[in-house]
Amino acid sequence: MPASPLTVHVLLQRGCPACMGSQCADPAECLFFLTSRPWADCVRCEGSGWAGEDCDPLEIFCGYCDGSGLNEYAPGQITDDEISDGAKQRLAAHVARLTALVPPPVLEVAA
Repeated sequence: MPASPLTVHVLLQRGCPACMGSQCADPAECLFFLTSRPWADCVRCEGSGWAGEDCDPLEIFCGYCDGSGLNEYAPGQITDDEISDGAKQRLAAHVARLTALVPPPVLEVAA
């Protein structure tokens, strides 16, 4: 019996670390989530976003942070100087991407 080809689909757009989705259902909610808590390098992949050698061979991205390289911390749990420059830059990139998706607020004046 001839072997059948195996097709593997890899999604390279990792999405935001808040909802782990490649396209946020509610970018405003994710934007609030990302800006209301401190984010630092992932504790498993050390911010690389790649799966470790001890992971399943079919895993490409870190399963703990879904490839974002970031972990959320509770306010006061981590200090600003403990957050690497790379983590700050990655978070800023996610925030900038979501900010572009969030429509500007509409102000209405009651008559």
